[in-house]
Amino acid sequence: MVRNKILIVGLGLIGGSLAKAFKKCGYEIHAYDIDKSAIEKAICEGVVKERIDDLNETEDEYAFSFICVPVLESIPILGKLSSKIKNGIITDVGSTKTHICKYSIEHKIANFIGGHPMAGTEKIGYKYSFDELFNGAYYFITPTEMNRKEDIEKLKNLLQSIGCKVEEVDYVLHDKITAVISHLPHVVSAGLVNMLNSNEIYCKFAGGGFKDITRISSSSPKMWADISISNKNMLLELIDAYIELLKNFKTSLKSENYNEIFNYFEKAKIIRDTIVSDEK
Repeated sequence: MVRNKILIVGLGLIGGSLAKAFKKCGYEIHAYDIDKSAIEKAICEGVVKERIDDLNETEDEYAFSFICVPVLESIPILGKLSSKIKNGIITDVGSTKTHICKYSIEHKIANFIGGHPMAGTEKIGYKYSFDELFNGAYYFITPTEMNRKEDIEKLKNLLQSIGCKVEEVDYVLHDKITAVISHLPHVVSAGLVNMLNSNEIYCKFAGGGFKDITRISSSSPKMWADISISNKNMLLELIDAYIELLKNFKTSLKSENYNEIFNYFEKAKIIRDTIVSDEK
């Protein structure tokens, strides 16, 4: 294993941004992607040193390997990498952690540590990647009892070197958190856009407020279909809770209960203002 080599599997927005950030820190980047044009572009830019054509022939030479593909594709790739890479740390960037962490436990993959950067944009693909994407962003890691403390610290130090604020959490808790703050909002955002139903008059006048609240609906449909399936149970609970919230608001609106309607919006404002204030 060479200490300064990193393997990136999946060179999209997240994988590409990681590659650029790590290259900036002095690491040698090797990459695999089914989209050969993304790899070639990264090589031409001097970001990627070497293209990997077959993961089944991966050598045990990487200090870190990052799996940056849609979550339902992550486990087969982890299976391939773990059969070859025994010394370096393997991690992923998936938005759900329960499935892959349980897989690593069942198959005794002690050098796998789950990860998830709370960073990104609505854009898709390597061409939108940039090295500052993770600067100041929260980055979850979800170690299990199998992981060595020194490996956990190595991964933390690596992520902190590109500006991440690393948070260590249990993988089940991670999926609860992301379901509330990320997965349900994407479902709601897509629902609001789908209500337009391509109606020209609605689309014409969909202004700044609507575009702000639905910006995330421009994200990858493949990625969000995978996330929804992989975090199904958490998401179903939250959808039921959200429907109940809307039903209560509907009841208040029907009866013109001004105080209840006012409280609905006031509570949201207080919580939202607190969130924004904490970011300053």
